[in-house]
Amino acid sequence: MTEQKTSKKSVGGRSKSTSQAKSDLSLFDLLKRDHENVKGLFEQIQGDGDMEMESREDLFSQIEEELQLHMGGEERFFYPVLKESEQAHDKVLEAYEEHHVARTVLGEAGDLDKEDERWEAKIKVLNELVEHHIEEEEGKIFKIAKKALAKEQIQEIARQIQQLKDQRAGA
Repeated sequence: MTEQKTSKKSVGGRSKSTSQAKSDLSLFDLLKRDHENVKGLFEQIQGDGDMEMESREDLFSQIEEELQLHMGGEERFFYPVLKESEQAHDKVLEAYEEHHVARTVLGEAGDLDKEDERWEAKIKVLNELVEHHIEEEEGKIFKIAKKALAKEQIQEIARQIQQLKDQRAGA
């Protein structure tokens, strides 16, 4: 394993590594940042019908990577804890299903040639699925989580998700 270098930031008179500073983002800010990133990628990939094949493939790879990492972090750290809450249980089950459907469409789009006429339709459907999921998550699940989970739980989930992202980025 390689040693990871981190820059130091002064926080309240103390030094803090960049990774630790990132984990200071609230869970909800961290997940919203992911949502904004993937929305931007969808805008790019759907924006120019004359986009070069290499650019489409690159953007699709970025979307796939962002979605897989985001969904994986939620499923591993956020949803299992939140599912224990009676108010959140059904919403969490729905979120798991939305992830399943998104992975299915993502896989199907990945299997198609980027010049296949069905590919753009799959990307559009995937975007709509993701948009719906984001609305549900930010509009309902986050509100429930803020009430159902202790501040320490929320901070720990954010730390775990950021650590997962840092590990993937270093891999």
